[in-house]
Amino acid sequence: MLASLVLAAALPATAAPLAGLHYLTGTWNCTYRAGAIRMAYHATYAYDRDGHTLRQVASWAGGGDEELLAYDAQRSGWTAIVLDDHGTATIMRAAGSDPNHIAYRSVYPDASIAETFDRISATEYRLHATVRSGGKTITNVDTCLRGAR
Repeated sequence: MLASLVLAAALPATAAPLAGLHYLTGTWNCTYRAGAIRMAYHATYAYDRDGHTLRQVASWAGGGDEELLAYDAQRSGWTAIVLDDHGTATIMRAAGSDPNHIAYRSVYPDASIAETFDRISATEYRLHATVRSGGKTITNVDTCLRGAR
């Protein structure tokens, strides 16, 4: 407990790059597109762990997931941990500090996912992803628009 308090006192309240994602807080309406497949979902963002983590909860008909996003200033990079409703965990990492363009690569359980987050405006962002699974490559684009506040 004491070590946690000392460490917390030594760290800034919110890492600057993570603070650059503040516009995400609230609800977003998103559309996933992969070939002919289209799926609507909602994503809600809020800061957690005293502002050191951004939490996203996504939900769609029949499912959902949760993502924790943090910025490591010593490593100059991002870490995203995704937990889905099937009990699967994925860890992704990205180098750099630009909160408007984050290019992730999965590191756990394997390197089969590449995903790029791009801020288009204060009311729109996009995710471009490529997933290799079962000898196939799936490419998708998610477009997310700011929901009613």
